Amino acid sequence: MIQIRIAFVLRLVDDFTGACIKRKSFRFWTDEKILHPVQKEEGLYVFLEPLEHPARITIEGTDYYPCTVEVDKHILDPEEPIADIRLYGRSGKVYSGGREYRTGVLNIKGQELPAEVYIRREKPTGLMYREYRKLENSHWILFQGFTKEDLIGKTCVLGREKDAFPFIIMEKRGINEYRIEPCGPVPDQIKEGEPLARIYRSVTDQDGSYAIPVEAGEGQSTEEVMLLHYKKPARKKGGRTCLSS
Repeated sequence: MIQIRIAFVLRLVDDFTGACIKRKSFRFWTDEKILHPVQKEEGLYVFLEPLEHPARITIEGTDYYPCTVEVDKHILDPEEPIADIRLYGRSGKVYSGGREYRTGVLNIKGQELPAEVYIRREKPTGLMYREYRKLENSHWILFQGFTKEDLIGKTCVLGREKDAFPFIIMEKRGINEYRIEPCGPVPDQIKEGEPLARIYRSVTDQDGSYAIPVEAGEGQSTEEVMLLHYKKPARKKGGRTCLSS
């Protein structure tokens, strides 16, 4: 009997909605060959052995910007080796849920392109930072305040400009405690009472042009378009998040 061994599973996530991408076509390849993972109805892509580890995989689809990610199965959960890969949607495509676009051209002298950019949402979440805790390999933040929003799967930020700390909210526990996945190093200090803001991200083209998806009615937002400073290194080992390139 031939035994099939799973290398790992990729779950592709729309960065704007935080939802799993379903019923879309993607291509996967390494430097050496095209890969043919087993696609599941729930939006999972199962990669089988043999496969080099860590595996550097490029993902491309017509509705999303291409992305290269390095996945090391040895640092994934052996019982459930699933890596979430967040992708940036292209403008002009059809997606579930309403969205508009903040468009423009990034003009920063000496900036390497393409580059990842973001804007803060003007509407506040209603939450403010209180305390950070690290429990084993998990990161938790306790907030004060109140929100009616479902923030699970959304990208948020504490702080501004060079002090900005972006992260993805993964789950909620209790009233105002959330498990997060940092998009970069956790700051040594975060100011108590710092407002939690939702952010929208995208990537420019080679000429610096961008189209950042925002919620309906926010296409004319006056918030400044900022560079994401966590881009180096340009890929996340373990595959928990993917930075488009």
